[in-house]
Amino acid sequence: MTRFLVRRVIAMFISVIGATVIIFVMTRLGPDPIDLYLGDTQVEVTEEYIELIRRELGLDKSLPVQYGMWLWNIAHFDMGESIGTRMPVSKIIKTHIWTTLKLALGAWIFAVIVGVSMGVLSAVKRATFWDYVGRGMALFGQATPQFWTGVMAILLFAVILGWFPAGTLGDQEGFPLSWKNLRYWIMPCIVLGWPASAGIMRLTRSSMLETLDSEYIKLARAKGVGTQAIIWKHALRNAVIPPLTSALVLLADYLNGALVVEIIFSLPGIGTVALNQAVYDNDWPLLAGTVFVFIGIYVGFALMADIAYAIIDPRIRYS
Repeated sequence: MTRFLVRRVIAMFISVIGATVIIFVMTRLGPDPIDLYLGDTQVEVTEEYIELIRRELGLDKSLPVQYGMWLWNIAHFDMGESIGTRMPVSKIIKTHIWTTLKLALGAWIFAVIVGVSMGVLSAVKRATFWDYVGRGMALFGQATPQFWTGVMAILLFAVILGWFPAGTLGDQEGFPLSWKNLRYWIMPCIVLGWPASAGIMRLTRSSMLETLDSEYIKLARAKGVGTQAIIWKHALRNAVIPPLTSALVLLADYLNGALVVEIIFSLPGIGTVALNQAVYDNDWPLLAGTVFVFIGIYVGFALMADIAYAIIDPRIRYS
């Protein structure tokens, strides 16, 4: 297990370095960051002033030196300063990451609960009405894009029925789980989590069907073990490995910014910031900082999934 963790940590380090190197190279192929820094100033800018700005931003040095300086600053918990807003990158990320965190956790909880429960129900009640309902929901959830379901949800539940608000987060004051605050998150979380719940449902159903047909389940039934114990204690524990992998990687994807849903519902999350402020404006310190956070979250949850395998399934051992 120790050797496995060491190998995974090394692989994580290589992934982070490789991703940030690519981003550094790509940002240098875009517009000159000096143009963003100067903005629409009407004052005559001299070459000496531009060179001074380049030295302050470190753009007068070679790309490997710039990258090395950035890594050194990251090691000291300094992500630099945004060129466009002149604010610390870490402060911008902290400001917007909470919106994405709430959206991601809500969508993940919906996807896991609905996906696993419908998958188990569909497998246990195979070839029945509930099986067809579950497979129909999975097919519809995976076939419809989020931009369509988001717009349709706003039209039906916000405009026509008036059940939920859209395009705002409200004041978000008071207890976090109060209905006043919670109703702003219901539609975005369901729209974001529905396609993933369909995938988890199909994985759970397939894995449960395979497990329920195994020999040890037949032996348990022959010994008189109850149906509930067979389903939840014996079958689901061994069938949960594929859904677990999907669920942990899914949460990492959501934390990395559900860009489409954030744009549709006007949520100021980290995905919106990365696109509107970093990519469009070629704000490379902000872009590099957000990518670093994205990659760190993703590889971290991938490591958690690997460790969870050995905890859930004792048959898995790492040498």
